[in-house]
Amino acid sequence: MELAALLLLLLPFLLAGLLYLGKARGSGGGGNGRRLPPSPRGLPVIGNLHQVGALPHRALRSLAASHGGAHGLLRLRLGQVPALVASSPAAAAELMRAQDHAFATRPYFRTAEILTYGFRDLVFAPHGEHWRHVRRLCSAHVLNPARSRRRYYDAMREREVAALVQAVAAASAGGVVDLSGALYRFANGVICRAVSGSRRPEEDLGRSEVFRELIEENTALLGGFCVGDYFPALAWADALVSGGGARARRNLRRWDELLEEVVREHEGRTAEGEEDFVDVLLALRGEAQEDGFELSRDVIKSLLAALSLA
Repeated sequence: MELAALLLLLLPFLLAGLLYLGKARGSGGGGNGRRLPPSPRGLPVIGNLHQVGALPHRALRSLAASHGGAHGLLRLRLGQVPALVASSPAAAAELMRAQDHAFATRPYFRTAEILTYGFRDLVFAPHGEHWRHVRRLCSAHVLNPARSRRRYYDAMREREVAALVQAVAAASAGGVVDLSGALYRFANGVICRAVSGSRRPEEDLGRSEVFRELIEENTALLGGFCVGDYFPALAWADALVSGGGARARRNLRRWDELLEEVVREHEGRTAEGEEDFVDVLLALRGEAQEDGFELSRDVIKSLLAALSLA
C-alpha cells in the first residue's frame, strides 16, 4: 500500500528519471575508470527498490544468486541511495574488517534520528568522535564483565526467573503454554529492571509493560518505510505516504517521559546497594570527559533507550 502511494507520488518525476537513466547508460557506469560491482536492471526513479519486497533477506539472496559477481558483491540503487550487498563470507570479511572505517556508519534513517535524540546513542550514531566516546564509556563503565557479575544483577535475574517459572506453572494448568511469549516477557523484565533500576517491586510490572510497548513500537518504526530515507528530496512527503515521522515523534515523547522519570528518581535518592546503569551514567556526568565530550541528559536517555532495545 505504501509502495503504491509512493509510485503515484513519484509520477511527476518519471521524466527526470528517464533522463537520468539515459545518462547512466551513456556513461556505461564506469566512465571514471572504476570497476563497479554488477547490478540488476532497475526502474527509473525507484531503482531496485521494488525488487527488495517485504522479505529483504530472501530478495537479496535471490538477487545475489542471479546477478552477483564473482567476488560476492552486488550493487543496488534504492531510490536515490546506492547500496552494496556482500553475499559471501570473504566479501563480508573485507567490508566488516579490512574496510570497516569506510562502512562502519549505518545508513541514514530519519526515524532513527528522531528516536535517538539526533543520533546521540551508541547504535545509530555515525562513526566518529561521539560514537567512540559513548562506546568507550559503555564498555568501561556499563557493559564490562565485572559489573555484569555483581550481585545486584544476580538478584534481579533470580526474581525474573522465579516470575517466569510461576507464570509457566500457572499457564500449564490450562494445558497450553505460550513459551515464546513468556520468554519474551522474561527478557523484557530483565532489561527493564537493569535499565530503570527500580527497587520497588510494585512499580516493576507497570513500568515493564510501558517499556515493552515502547520497544515494540520502536521495532515497528525502525523496520518501516520512510520516504526521506530513499528520496531525501521528498522527505516532506512522508506524512502523506506513511506518517512515520509523526509516529516516531509521538513515541519519542513517551520514551522521554519514562526515561526522565527514571533519571529524576535516581537523582533524588540516596545511594544504597549496588549501582545500576543510571547511577553509573549520572556519576560519570559530573566527571571531566576527554576532548570536551559532554555526557548530557539527552545522551544519557538515548543510551538508556538503546540498552533497552539491545
